[in-house]
Amino acid sequence: MNHNALSDAGERPDQSSMSPGPRPAPATSHPGIRDWALVADAPRYPGIRRERNWSGVRIYRGARLPAALRNYAAPSHSFERLAEDVLNGIPVVPAERRYVRPPLHPYQTPRVEAIDAAHASGRPGYMLVAPTGSGKTAMAVSGLGHRPLDTVLVITKHGIIPAWLRSIDAFGSGQRWVVINPERLWKLFTHRQLVLANLLPDRASEVAAAEGTPHIRFDAVIVDESQILAHPDSLRSRLVRRLLHPERGLPPFFVAASATPFSFLAETAYAAELIAYAAGAEPPEDLTGRAYLDWLASLRVTDGNGTKRPVSDVDTVKELLYRRGVGSSATVQELGLPAQQRELHPVRLSGTDRRRYDLAWEQFLALHDPATGPVDEEEEDGSSARGRALQQVMQASLLKAPYVARHVAGLVAAGHQVIVATWYRRTVSALAWHIGQALRERGLAHQVVEITGTEQGLRERRRIAFQLGRALVCVTNVVDGINLHAGEANADGLGTLATSAPRRTVIADVLTGGKRLLQMEGRGQRDGRESPVDYLVAWDTKEQLWLAQALAAAASTQDLAHAPADAEALLRLCAELEDDRLGDGQAVRVPTGAGGR
Repeated sequence: MNHNALSDAGERPDQSSMSPGPRPAPATSHPGIRDWALVADAPRYPGIRRERNWSGVRIYRGARLPAALRNYAAPSHSFERLAEDVLNGIPVVPAERRYVRPPLHPYQTPRVEAIDAAHASGRPGYMLVAPTGSGKTAMAVSGLGHRPLDTVLVITKHGIIPAWLRSIDAFGSGQRWVVINPERLWKLFTHRQLVLANLLPDRASEVAAAEGTPHIRFDAVIVDESQILAHPDSLRSRLVRRLLHPERGLPPFFVAASATPFSFLAETAYAAELIAYAAGAEPPEDLTGRAYLDWLASLRVTDGNGTKRPVSDVDTVKELLYRRGVGSSATVQELGLPAQQRELHPVRLSGTDRRRYDLAWEQFLALHDPATGPVDEEEEDGSSARGRALQQVMQASLLKAPYVARHVAGLVAAGHQVIVATWYRRTVSALAWHIGQALRERGLAHQVVEITGTEQGLRERRRIAFQLGRALVCVTNVVDGINLHAGEANADGLGTLATSAPRRTVIADVLTGGKRLLQMEGRGQRDGRESPVDYLVAWDTKEQLWLAQALAAAASTQDLAHAPADAEALLRLCAELEDDRLGDGQAVRVPTGAGGR
């Protein structure tokens, strides 16, 4: 087993707090004094300093953390905890390991074994493609957890970090794990002449991507939602490549995990090493533009009839990746998971309200064609004409709130815990208020939590409240990184199971973009648990057009992900919206196709 040493930073200025190996505990006249690393949003406090040679990590020195700072201590598996341990002379690689693998679902075991086998045989990595909610996190952690690896890096979106931390605690086997979001990747690097902490983050990222040296060399790198690397010339892609191709030592084992890894040939460049291995070819030197596509075209894949074909489309790339020991892909049907159930619930607004609603949508659609793609959330700020029109749609959407609230209260009365999804941040609180009123009117407890992408500090506590049944309704605009399914193992990080109450997801207003819809549906339908989805749409308004377009885009995404049954179900739902023949208050249940149950 190779124990990684810290990278040589001896040529950088001011190296008093950094050396090539683990540093002994700080010499001090007060025994027990040590360094405590704090998370980035820790408040100002006397005695806190920035450790420049560890990318500006905030450090407090003392025998214990003051009460005012205890909630800001660096969590396990964070970059800050890595810095803290090294500064205190604690080895990068833990001395003890545990080898108890928690139970996996039967469909997960072959994929865990495939990752294990890929590493054991010396392959460069593995692409794990599986549907949203199938447990890719547990599979990736378990697949590496029992390999002779000392250090593993996980790169994932900020909001998904808590889910990874829980999985590492449950399925990891004692290696040094570091979980970080793409925007902070530069913190993993040092530079021989520059102190990166003294630079603005964008400049620090540029320098790290061009000339940075990692603080430690990782034995494996996992990139979650690997489609974030679709553009090879992006900063995050270049930083990841620098981690995967160190100046010294062997490259780390690369695991790419995604439900939708790529849609076009150019977006497969981040998997070039895996493609090259599968094809028995040398990796390309240039991953961008025509040069990469020409390299792909030079490869050949042999089909079942022994005919050699050029790699000229996404399906051929998938054939290379998923049949040559460097990846796998499966649909919900192939995994034996329940298909997504969906229902349309028309909301019939009064004449005046319907005209107001439709006018707002008409003004917005005059500035944005649904076929051109999704709307950026940042456009809510009203700084552009389209942003102002979007705000009008947001205000108009509140006309549906009482209808949504009554629908949700009925589901709660029937014994469901309900996930209410909305696109607009500012609609979350309004919906929560209306739902609370509707619950009271039915004699039910007002147990509603709000989760938005702007309240990171509260998000996990509120999620746990819903999962443990202290809240029966969760109103949210967060579409990834939160598990809200029934029976979730270790729901609170302390080993507690989530409630077994059936989940129901209510789409309260149109969530822009097909992938966003699929992500939202996957918050409650996870880990083999079902969560039917109710789409509440203002009938006979332009919102029908938008939702139909979004569902068509979702169908295209599922078709590319080799999930034809779900794509067909989404297109049937789209046809119902375009047909406009529903009766008042009538719901449409859309068949799920083969594999549904």
